[in-house]
Amino acid sequence: MSSLSPSLSVPPLRVAAADFAVVPEAGQPADFSQTGQTIRRVVGDLRTTVILLETDATVLCLVSSPLPVDGRPLLRAATKAVLGRELGLAPAQIVCACTHAHTMPLMLIDAPAGWDGDGDAPGAETNALGRAYLAGLRAAVRGLHARLAPATIAWGVAPETRVTYNRRGRRPDGRSYFIREEDRLLLDPGYIGEIDADAPVVLFRDPAGRALAALVLFTGHPVTAYNPEEPVAFGQWSQVAAEKLSAHLGGVPVAFLQGCAGDINSKYMLTGTVEQALELGGFLGDTFIRAAESARPSRRGDFAWKRLVVPIPLAELPDPAALERSLAEIDAFLRRAEAGDENTRECVGMNFPRALSPIYRARLVDPVRRWHVWALEQRRSGRAVSLPRTHLEEAVVARIGDVGLTAFRFEAFVKTGLKIKREAPLPLVLTACYTEGGQGYIPDATACDDREYQAGYFRYLPDRPPYQAPGGDAAATAAVAALRELSA
Repeated sequence: MSSLSPSLSVPPLRVAAADFAVVPEAGQPADFSQTGQTIRRVVGDLRTTVILLETDATVLCLVSSPLPVDGRPLLRAATKAVLGRELGLAPAQIVCACTHAHTMPLMLIDAPAGWDGDGDAPGAETNALGRAYLAGLRAAVRGLHARLAPATIAWGVAPETRVTYNRRGRRPDGRSYFIREEDRLLLDPGYIGEIDADAPVVLFRDPAGRALAALVLFTGHPVTAYNPEEPVAFGQWSQVAAEKLSAHLGGVPVAFLQGCAGDINSKYMLTGTVEQALELGGFLGDTFIRAAESARPSRRGDFAWKRLVVPIPLAELPDPAALERSLAEIDAFLRRAEAGDENTRECVGMNFPRALSPIYRARLVDPVRRWHVWALEQRRSGRAVSLPRTHLEEAVVARIGDVGLTAFRFEAFVKTGLKIKREAPLPLVLTACYTEGGQGYIPDATACDDREYQAGYFRYLPDRPPYQAPGGDAAATAAVAALRELSA
């Protein structure tokens, strides 16, 4: 571990933050739905936070939102265009992160030529929610540079074990499976498994000790009140917890980062209620407050960051006979599911809960069928030998005083995040995912050969061979090396 120099009397870091909310309406099309559902109920607003970090040497603008600003290219580009115009930043200086709450209305943004123009509405294809988001973002950050203030850094961590559980299980024959809520209750209502229970808080304060903003992270899919066939609009427990900490700190903006939650769920998925999500958010908010109250000052007050490109190894496609067997299994499943057969519960390594209708289960298998057809064509034509053997992943790595930050585009498994925290040269690392582009799940080294929903997610992506060990852990190794460089 590198030695950490004391903070300077005049903090080299300057910070400004802003937040704003959009309020969706019932009846709007729902996001994260395969069957064209509309929002049945609106539970409050959807809050986006912007934190601007600046030193004489570098600047970073971090955007955190429950809306999918990470994985929707048009939404991400529009966000960066607005911030670039208002703050004079290049797109590479802006990092967009999503809390990954699944209870979202569909937000449409189109017409790139209008994003940085004088009008409030980019184009005809942008819906009302998209227009409200862009207008709110523009108004929130206008003049943010003028609000930059010298900032000290403090950080604290508290454990939270009541919200999440590890959703990857093993059958007696060794096969992996998705531990849905009904499976969790069969295992043990108190089942948790291997999780990342840390709830860290990074506080930015002015020299008088007043809070300017906070950065928090927790690891777990915010899906407690999520049911794709009965959708609500709700920031989920992640927003509830951030707002509770914000109120404790006097109302300052709090940005929530989602951790390496690829195989970590919050409780009650597909069966939960808004009230249960509010309860879990209250638990996590109280834990964030405990972490903030125990915060220690950073021994360093400086800030540095960089972007990385990391190769993730890819395996060969399955042989033609295996692909043909899988296609036969898929086609039989689809026929039964579309006929309403409730016993359509497992298919090519994936398992489905009773809480989803058979037709919805079929919609989840359709893309997997398309992948198998593509893979079989590659094998039969001989093109499989020419497929790439690596997938290039991008990452953002930062050191904020004593605190590290690693931010991946893909949904990393918890073992990948724990590897970073175990090997990094800093007392605390925020291991974030769902930033700068949705790439789906990339398993850790121990899970690359599994085929449950998370480990087999490459089958939902066009033209993507399976991952090969070390999988997502290759990004962890590169991120730790970058943290060492930034900490020297």
